Amino acid sequence: MVGLVRCESYDREAVGEAVGRVLELLGGVHRFVKPGERVLIKPNLLSPAHPDRAITTHPSVVEAVIEQVKLAGGLPIIAESPGAGVRHDETN
Repeated sequence: MVGLVRCESYDREAVGEAVGRVLELLGGVHRFVKPGERVLIKPNLLSPAHPDRAITTHPSVVEAVIEQVKLAGGLPIIAESPGAGVRHDETN
C-alpha cells in the first residue's frame, strides 16, 4: 500500500497536514492504529546529519506521525538501531 501527497516544505503545520492527507488516502489512521495500541516508529537515524541533508527522516515528519498515532489513541514508541560507527567485526 502506498500513498503519496505533495508537501512544499518541512514546516510543522504543512507536514502535519500532508501526513494527515496521506493517511486519509489509505483509509484513515484508525485503519492502522487502534486505541491503546503501542505503535513502533522507526525514524531511520542513519547518521548525525542536519535534517536538510535528507539522510534521515526529517524531525517534522516523525513528529507528524507521532501526532497521528496519538490522535488515534495509540501509544507511540520511538526505536532505532543505527549502524553508523559500528565495525562489522564487533558485531559478528
